[in-house]
Amino acid sequence: MRINSFYHFLVLFFISIITIHSSKVCFQPLTTNYFDYQYQNFLFDIGKNWNELSIFNPIKIQKEDVGQDKSKTKLYLNSGLHFRDNNFNYYAHGQINFKNYYYAYLYPKIMLGRNLYKARLNNNNSATVYNDSHGKEMSGLGFQNKWLTLQIARGNENWGSGNNINLALSNKSNFYDYLILGSDYGRLRVRYIHGFLETIHDGINRYITARGIEWTNKKFLLIGFSEIIIYSGSKRHFDIGYLNPISSHLEVELNNRLNINGDSYSNAVWQLHLDYFIKQKVRLSLNLLFDEFVLDQDIQSGKEHGAAYSLKTSYNIINFNQYIITTFFSIVKVGVPTFRHGMGTNNFVHAGRPLGWQNGSDSQEIVFGINFFNSKNLLGLLSIGLLNSGEETILNRPYDPYKDYQKSKFPSGDNENSIGYNAEIHWKLQPNLFLFFSLNKKQLVSDNINDALILSSLGLDYRLK
Repeated sequence: MRINSFYHFLVLFFISIITIHSSKVCFQPLTTNYFDYQYQNFLFDIGKNWNELSIFNPIKIQKEDVGQDKSKTKLYLNSGLHFRDNNFNYYAHGQINFKNYYYAYLYPKIMLGRNLYKARLNNNNSATVYNDSHGKEMSGLGFQNKWLTLQIARGNENWGSGNNINLALSNKSNFYDYLILGSDYGRLRVRYIHGFLETIHDGINRYITARGIEWTNKKFLLIGFSEIIIYSGSKRHFDIGYLNPISSHLEVELNNRLNINGDSYSNAVWQLHLDYFIKQKVRLSLNLLFDEFVLDQDIQSGKEHGAAYSLKTSYNIINFNQYIITTFFSIVKVGVPTFRHGMGTNNFVHAGRPLGWQNGSDSQEIVFGINFFNSKNLLGLLSIGLLNSGEETILNRPYDPYKDYQKSKFPSGDNENSIGYNAEIHWKLQPNLFLFFSLNKKQLVSDNINDALILSSLGLDYRLK
């Protein structure tokens, strides 16, 4: 959030120096640069804390209160500095919990220096740029007990098995406003969201709604199913046809229960999810996505499914003298027309960026990597990946409709091939002081092109208590 007012700066600074009491559970979802976020994902990869693992629920801060009255109002705050290339951010995360079940949180950000833009280099040596500010701020207000979650939020959802292989909804998307309804029945959990994305093209309103169900034995197996829908229309309002958490897109649309008749004003995808921990060593994560179905090849001759899949395996190769090392391999493939619709305002994008996988569509990426943890305070990650993208990726022309669903070359047209390198360090310097550093390089390897994009990031996070 760019703030030019000195008054707003003073308010934010005052918030960051308040003395606080910690809460048992912090309901605010963690961003990827948090030590706790990386730590929890590492534990999942080695088979720990699978009672907390979820396809739909975000990773959140867990903090114990010893000898404190849970009925008291409690405040949890932290602030930090983030340097990325020529951009400097000051942020202050804050959450208040009261009467044990009610909570509110806010993640405002002051951006100093120029806006950071990330460039995506194309085959013609030009660059498609998109804002990397992740929206203005993350915030929420809600109620949560052992089995029910009800929340109004500004943020994003991260649905899928595995880490960094989400397909339809990802925490790398721009923020949007939405309602969350979730229930936890022990081994069975459900989640529903409904929200507003944006208004574009002279009054076309765009919305998102999604529902998911998962089952877990809380030890080594987690399976789930989800449906995500984008709908839009000129001056269209929230559609009450989608307000039923247990209804489906096909049932609502085919029975003409939408506020606009016809099948051209909404777009749905369906996903199957699997997380499986094998023989105390290997974590297997799989997501299958279907956009369009070709049910009869004779009638729909020459057409192909709109589909995508992602697969990741993590293997614990060393667990000795408090040093833990895992290796991983992942592959993500998203078809040519996937995430596009016959009406482009129903594409799976928001503010010009994908709602899900950050590389869009018409692409395939293979990544190899290694993770390190000293069992105390230091996490490290190294990875190398090969990305192959086609001309029809939704990163290009994000609001254009698909051409057709005829079988074609994958990736389409002139391909862009690139190699990506990534290195990250997350260091817990003190119980309440954290340092993170990352270095990313994208090197094009297509014919007659020799360009590279390098991004570095350095952050310092301090928790008050």
